[in-house]
Amino acid sequence: METRTQLKKLGLTEKEAELYINALELGSFSVMGIAHKSGIKRPTCYLILDELVKKGLVSIIPRAKKLLYIAEPPEVLIKQAEEQVSLTKSLAPKLNSFYNTDKEKRVVKYYSGQKSIHNIYEDVLKTRPKEYYYIGSAKELEGITGKEFLDNWIKKRIQLGIKSVSIRMRETEITSKNYQDTGESLREIRYAPEDIYIPDTIIIYGSKVATISTQKGNFGFVVEDKEFFESMMGLFKALWRISK
Repeated sequence: METRTQLKKLGLTEKEAELYINALELGSFSVMGIAHKSGIKRPTCYLILDELVKKGLVSIIPRAKKLLYIAEPPEVLIKQAEEQVSLTKSLAPKLNSFYNTDKEKRVVKYYSGQKSIHNIYEDVLKTRPKEYYYIGSAKELEGITGKEFLDNWIKKRIQLGIKSVSIRMRETEITSKNYQDTGESLREIRYAPEDIYIPDTIIIYGSKVATISTQKGNFGFVVEDKEFFESMMGLFKALWRISK
């Protein structure tokens, strides 16, 4: 199951991942053979195999009577990833030349879906503030970002020496030591009064303020504006003073 999940992160659909793994196990195979092994209907297998051929993960073996397929070795995935990284690096300077860096304007960016919201957290690391501040529910936060991503992100934050200063909701606290002040976690925590509940996550960093919805909402937005940043820092400090 873990292998299929990792393949999905590389851009394969669930069924493409399933068929590619089965193809590796079979060697050369017919559509009927892989349909039987995978439990996926033959018409669907034809469509999925066509996509895998386009992605370079499966090749066709011409035969007079029957079409056969064979899986390409996993090293193909490494080569494709390296090509993607190389292309992105070469393209970045050109894209940056189009990027409007006028900091006097108020910029609002909208993010939708888990992977898009991950970009907000990566931006915190890229900005590299000495401290960042957030208000919200640890449970809701883990739900929308995913535990694996959040655990890895916390490790990166600590490695970069960025301190976390947070106001949390005690009723939705997570007891895992990854989210607690352990001395080495570069973290300071206070809990909001019981009559205050903020399910969304508000992150204040650099000159930006990010708001991330609950897992149900699955969206977020970032406002980059000095005055708005100062207003939200004022509200954070006020809530910090009455939190324990």
